Amino acid sequence: MNALVSKTATTPDYLLISIAGPRITLCPIDNKYGKDILAEFTADITRFMLPAPVDNIEQADDFIQRSRRNMARHKELVFVIATNDGNEFLGVCGLHGHQNPKIPELGIWIKKSAHGQKLGREAIHTLVNWAKDNLSIDGFYYPCDRDNIASRKIAQSLGGSIISETTRQNMSGATLNEVVYKIAL
Repeated sequence: MNALVSKTATTPDYLLISIAGPRITLCPIDNKYGKDILAEFTADITRFMLPAPVDNIEQADDFIQRSRRNMARHKELVFVIATNDGNEFLGVCGLHGHQNPKIPELGIWIKKSAHGQKLGREAIHTLVNWAKDNLSIDGFYYPCDRDNIASRKIAQSLGGSIISETTRQNMSGATLNEVVYKIAL
């Protein structure tokens, strides 16, 4: 099934989990964020990512619904990153157990106007700390483009070490020079 397994006898409803960090809150992805995702998941943001930018609200809604279905099946956690007061959408982060739920993959993007504030680092650290306490896992994978220095610094701040390097084409047709970090517990 490739589900993320809870450390407790009862697996929580992933669609109800919210996790607070010092400046941000991770809340389950929801349709009310579709317009934010459409506005902020741009070509500039996806330059170092596999997915293509969202071109219309239907694509944003499809991503949200697919994420929510996978969360209901315990295959992944996908969160909107918002300010603690909930007034500002900052981006999206996730923990994906599709390949190996014992070593799930971390992913993140932050809207352009929020870059440079280390909000991505805070979001990933918040998610990793929650996952260590609540999920039966052995570590994390963190793939990112070699040229995405900010993203690489997030993996390194968690003690990640590069375990593989590859070249891949993203959905926009650009070549990515991907490095995959493994973050041990």
